Amino acid sequence: MTALEGQKILHSSGSRAGSLAEAVDQTLAQLHSLLHNDPLRPVTEITADVGPLLQTRSPAEVVAIRVSPRPPADAFHSTSLPSNAASLVRRAIHVRGGHDVRGRELAPLGLEDFVAELPSIVATGIRNISITGVGSIAATAHEEAVADALLSQDSDMRITLSHGYFSNAFRDRDYTAILNSALSATGDELATLLERSCRRYFPSAALCYAKNDGGSGPLSLLSTTPVHGLFAEPAMRILGCATLTGVPDGEVILGEDQGVSVGLTRHGIPVASSLIRRGHGASLASNAAVHAPYTRNHLLAPDAVSVIADLRQSIGAPLPFGLKPTISIRDDVALVGCAAALLTGWIDRLESVVNEADLRRAQHLAEEDAQSMTVNLGAAPGNTRIIESSASSVAYSYPGIVRVRVRAAGTRAVADSEVK
Repeated sequence: MTALEGQKILHSSGSRAGSLAEAVDQTLAQLHSLLHNDPLRPVTEITADVGPLLQTRSPAEVVAIRVSPRPPADAFHSTSLPSNAASLVRRAIHVRGGHDVRGRELAPLGLEDFVAELPSIVATGIRNISITGVGSIAATAHEEAVADALLSQDSDMRITLSHGYFSNAFRDRDYTAILNSALSATGDELATLLERSCRRYFPSAALCYAKNDGGSGPLSLLSTTPVHGLFAEPAMRILGCATLTGVPDGEVILGEDQGVSVGLTRHGIPVASSLIRRGHGASLASNAAVHAPYTRNHLLAPDAVSVIADLRQSIGAPLPFGLKPTISIRDDVALVGCAAALLTGWIDRLESVVNEADLRRAQHLAEEDAQSMTVNLGAAPGNTRIIESSASSVAYSYPGIVRVRVRAAGTRAVADSEVK
């Protein structure tokens, strides 16, 4: 646990307990004891990094539903998933349908045939469902119709629709939807536990979870989008170092016991990519901080500002590559990042444009939507800003199809004396 006031660490500690619930309760009790007699330092926000728990808990089995014009012709053409996701799929079902990148229907939705399958799906006892449709990033109707049919049969099903996770690749969205669905029950359990404990000690604090992109989201979303909190720790370490050194834009080099890595920050938030890549297999379609091993061939712009953080627990030998640390810290810097994280919202979608005015209009609308999304997450309307905004053509696609990607961030707090 780390309590942060502005750029200052007020308190940092850990706890040992017989269960997760006891550990959370002890940690919050320590913080409450430290701050409850100081009304000038109210705890306004509590952010938890749940990634390590999501990675170690046993995921649930999933029924994977794939919507495409026709089923794979043979095993070679079937969707190939990483082993951690393939083992979770109890049953895979094909439904006729799908769209192209312009949102045009490739085949009529075979809803009647799918409805006939519903009793057998319910009979499996599995309530975690992923639905991935061809072209769903351009048209969501077929995924949503399949979901509606499932919910009409069993309203307790946990359904993940792939169009909420942007990637041009069907395989990436299928992998992400399956993994998210498998983790949704764990996310719900963790959200309930944290909510119950936090409300006991800090009833007015906003509750959040750390996200892979270096931002945070309301704890209430952990049960629906746990995959966005699965790999938050690298982003939080980058953000923590940038926060403690007061460097909002630049490179952050992390010297740790297991090696040296590097990330970037822009406007006080880690730079993020839209995919988490794992070799040449399917990628996880979740915005995540850019984070890579540091090598002796690393290039740095002459005017770039660098934070070189020595995070090693064992002090002795100098950092590799002749790096000279600008900050040395033994505390868990990822927790500092959690305390400093802003609410972040993304708009990532395809648009059809015919001229430059169309393009500017589409991008401006996406920026407004991203800021509105951040406000809906809990940010104050006057405290939101655009972190990045881009529009690019889609390779190997129809003329006039562009991808618009916008990131907004915001905060609830305005007072420097507030504790997070």
